[in-house]
Amino acid sequence: MIAQILSNTPTWVFVLFVGLLVVGLLQTRTRTGRRIPALVLPLFWVAFSLEGIKSNFGLAPLASLAVALALSSAVAYTLFRERRVQYDASTQKFWVPGSWTPLFVILAIFFTKYAQAVMHAMKADMIATPWFPIALSAFYGLLSGYFAARAFNLLKTMQKAKAA
Repeated sequence: MIAQILSNTPTWVFVLFVGLLVVGLLQTRTRTGRRIPALVLPLFWVAFSLEGIKSNFGLAPLASLAVALALSSAVAYTLFRERRVQYDASTQKFWVPGSWTPLFVILAIFFTKYAQAVMHAMKADMIATPWFPIALSAFYGLLSGYFAARAFNLLKTMQKAKAA
């Protein structure tokens, strides 16, 4: 069955996977980066999750995603933010220590989206249940909350550096 699923997977999905794997692996290295690109990745993942839910289930489960996103963002920012992030206002660059967490969250979002697409293609009964879109939306919100908290952390670090 796995071989059949993989053989019916479009080539672009494998290309996307490799690209996301590279992006995630780059996050494991300490790096410096400009303000806009540093904020694009977190915002991309929130948009990617929103699009995935809206395109498959409409607007109804977006409330579940929004609540989970808000809660996850608040918890992640409060308890797990990277306090070593620095911003140099003169060069307008961030210094961000490497972490494996973005890679794992990126892969979790990708594989969740992939599994959802496979279930949809196989017309799995689970997708038709009323709780599935709500639970899936909440899961995407929880994962995306990590990236939203990361973006908020970058913005707060930038504000503090500019105020100093």
